[in-house]
Amino acid sequence: MAANSEKEISDPVAEFAPASFAVGFDWKQGESFVYGCVVFTILVAVVGVAAQVPYLALGSLVPLTIAYWHYPMIEKGLPQLAADRSGLFVERLGLIDWAAIQGFDLRKTSVRNIILVKLEIGLNRPVDQAVIRPHQVPFWKKVMMRNWKINHGGDKNCVTVELHPLVGSPEEILSRLQTFRSN
Repeated sequence: MAANSEKEISDPVAEFAPASFAVGFDWKQGESFVYGCVVFTILVAVVGVAAQVPYLALGSLVPLTIAYWHYPMIEKGLPQLAADRSGLFVERLGLIDWAAIQGFDLRKTSVRNIILVKLEIGLNRPVDQAVIRPHQVPFWKKVMMRNWKINHGGDKNCVTVELHPLVGSPEEILSRLQTFRSN
């Protein structure tokens, strides 16, 4: 009987508990760009070698470098932003403690007809103290593109995460993060 009453009590509480989530890059946005650069690299290298123009063949490293930089956009299964009870995970930064987060804010800008959305994560302490578990990445991945940056503005510490290249609605991501923050 006691087990049933505990289950009845915990089920309504579980309904209102925030659900863990993770979002990654929308790989369809980066797929044509990365693969297009690789094809262009091969094309320029072949033409440079066939025409015996070494500078053209060497110039094929430029689009290859661009493809390498943007490679994280096509990696599947790796979250860029995730949240659970232990904290907020930002890829290549680490797990940020909920107690270190002061608040969230969405910033929208538009370039021509493209709306760019950024999530500003306000911190109440420096980033190196707010990150409770740094994300360990291989050395070759440290020079690749990341979708966040750290802003040090006087006494304000802030991590800005670009949401427009990620899967999911920025408003929904903000709402889910605020649910964790309020608990």
